[in-house]
Amino acid sequence: MRIVDCHVHTKGPASAAEIVKRMDANGVDRMLVISQCERVSLAKTRENLLATKKLFDEAPDRISGLAWVTPTIDGIIDLAAEALGEMGFVGIKIIPDHFFVYEERLEPFWAKLDELRAAILFHTGILYGHEDGSRFCKPLYLEKMFYYPNIRFAMAHISWPWCEESLAVMGRMRSAHRSDPDHPYQSYIDITPGTPPHIRKQALTNAIDFCGSERIMFGSDDCVPSDLSYQREVLEGDLKLFDEIALDEQQQARILAGTADEVFPPGG
Repeated sequence: MRIVDCHVHTKGPASAAEIVKRMDANGVDRMLVISQCERVSLAKTRENLLATKKLFDEAPDRISGLAWVTPTIDGIIDLAAEALGEMGFVGIKIIPDHFFVYEERLEPFWAKLDELRAAILFHTGILYGHEDGSRFCKPLYLEKMFYYPNIRFAMAHISWPWCEESLAVMGRMRSAHRSDPDHPYQSYIDITPGTPPHIRKQALTNAIDFCGSERIMFGSDDCVPSDLSYQREVLEGDLKLFDEIALDEQQQARILAGTADEVFPPGG
């Protein structure tokens, strides 16, 4: 069964050949690797993007890139457009880091991504780092994306601890589409851990029951360079949960690869 990991971080210089070797050992066909975070500097953001571009340029059939950009950096709109265009990134990664998605000052940024029909992986839920940043990462704030219907977005970590709020956002976006078929159903859920083991099964079950497997994608939150052992651990754990939940082969195939390939298609 094809497996795509939609959520892998970069933490420094890495070898594409070594990454692919470790992917093969885990049975993973494709990974979306996220460029390193930069909160202030446009020049450093570009440097980080180019480092990640080197990885996916060396293994374009196995590695794709998500450009981590901070919308509040001066000049970031043009760089985000370049990342999705000339650089070849398949999507954007955003942590609402001491800004709220709904702020008026960010509207030109969202408008540009809407024009580009971008796909965004948003961090949602508790944020371990970035000081007191979790308060900016509630999934409800992503309702703002309604006004930018060409943007597809996924809420990472099932938005733990706001798992039910993420489902409310899913319902809101689904309702918008049902009311107006010309308005796309924009939202998805990335089940990358964040949910602690004692509630993960219930959170997965609730998400699948409410949204359907076609709206859910697998991710590990591992990083490169590393031995990708955490990726293997997450994958094995989720496969066991899928069996306990009694997901059929088609549902599993969709969560493990089909959704990520649809939202962040290879080659941009």
